[in-house]
Amino acid sequence: MQLGYFWSFFYFYASIFFLCLGLTDCALAGNETDRLALLEFKARITHDPLRVMSSWNDSMNFCQWQGVTCGLRHQRVTSLNLMSLQLEGSISPHIGNLSFLRELHLHSNSFSQEIPSEIGRLSRLQYLYLPNNSIGGAIPSNLSRCSNLIKFHVYNDQLIGEIPMEIGSLSKPKVFTVSCNNLIGTIPASFGNLSSLESLAARENYFSGSIPNALGKLTTLRKLFLHINTFSGTIPPSIYNLSSLTDLYLAGNPFYPGSLPSNLGISLPNLRHLGMFQAQLIGSIPPSLPNASNLEVIQLQLNSLIGQVPTFGNFLGLQLFSVKYNFLGNGGATDLNFLSSLTNATNLRVLVAGDNNFGGMLPELIGNFSTTLEIMQFNDNHMVGNIPAGLQNLINLIVFLAPGNHLSGNIPTVIGELKNLQILIGVYSSFCWELNQFICIFFSNKQSSGRHPL
Repeated sequence: MQLGYFWSFFYFYASIFFLCLGLTDCALAGNETDRLALLEFKARITHDPLRVMSSWNDSMNFCQWQGVTCGLRHQRVTSLNLMSLQLEGSISPHIGNLSFLRELHLHSNSFSQEIPSEIGRLSRLQYLYLPNNSIGGAIPSNLSRCSNLIKFHVYNDQLIGEIPMEIGSLSKPKVFTVSCNNLIGTIPASFGNLSSLESLAARENYFSGSIPNALGKLTTLRKLFLHINTFSGTIPPSIYNLSSLTDLYLAGNPFYPGSLPSNLGISLPNLRHLGMFQAQLIGSIPPSLPNASNLEVIQLQLNSLIGQVPTFGNFLGLQLFSVKYNFLGNGGATDLNFLSSLTNATNLRVLVAGDNNFGGMLPELIGNFSTTLEIMQFNDNHMVGNIPAGLQNLINLIVFLAPGNHLSGNIPTVIGELKNLQILIGVYSSFCWELNQFICIFFSNKQSSGRHPL
């Protein structure tokens, strides 16, 4: 009986011993797999002016090679960070053998060719950063196997093809960025399943078709950049109900003419940047917009907006306000009343309201605008009266444009005190004077009827 117990204990401890030995062998084999994968990666580097790869040799453990980070427990590669090192070459398919890899940072180099499909074997991968290279080819559909992927950044590259619908099956992505590539197709409706997504950036591609209504299900979405593509159809109303949005850019797409919802400032209370220029907008600027009091950038230029500009209240952080090339105002004396509220914007740098139907006088209170103001444009409207002498208070003003109006009187000589002024375009042909610090250009009302670049 005792002998039976002895042999039972013997077999138990022996099995534990050989299991541990096997695990050790496996770990050693895994380490060698990582080392060989890194050497294959090195072999694809064709130009290394900073001699980064010189440390990748057998004189030291691969975990000490430049850009390589290993986990303490298994001594397996968990991060490869080679950003901004002037490297040229392509990404080796053997990258898929780094099975413990969590982070791959290759941005701001000159990598070319495609993203190897073998990257789909990296089930632990969380961060994939490949921007500012020359990477082409399509996005691998089996990227969907990277079940722990959190951030995907491949912008300012040369990607082609469509975004694989399979990516919508991932459960953890927070950031998906493919801006400034050559992608076509549309945003897959399956992206509405990315319930953790906080930022979707796909600007400056060749996307077409409609923006999927399913994006309205992304309740955690904070940033949506889809501008400068060829999206058409209507803007999904559900987009305007994403109350977490801080950045909304749908500009530069040939949408079917539509209007901004009247409750925009209420439904998007956290909005900071609104980029809706050249978006086929009609109707008026929503009167509720001032409720989004955190707005810093408002770009509504190049649309067909009509009516009055609402008073903005406490837009303390507003930096850029552009409504040029619309049909705002009706030539009346109260058209410019909204300017009074902009005196509260202590960070205002750009105020562009040219090429509209604004009437009335430029109020003296523009001299109370923030001294951070650099560009002010009111050209091609129906304004009357003088250029206010208070303009002299705007000590950082670089550009002032007001031709194409019905302004009269003399130019305030105090404008000569604006040392940073480089371009002054007014409406007077009667006189001008030379000041070395700016270019003084004046057009008469009859001569100035065209559009101006700013």
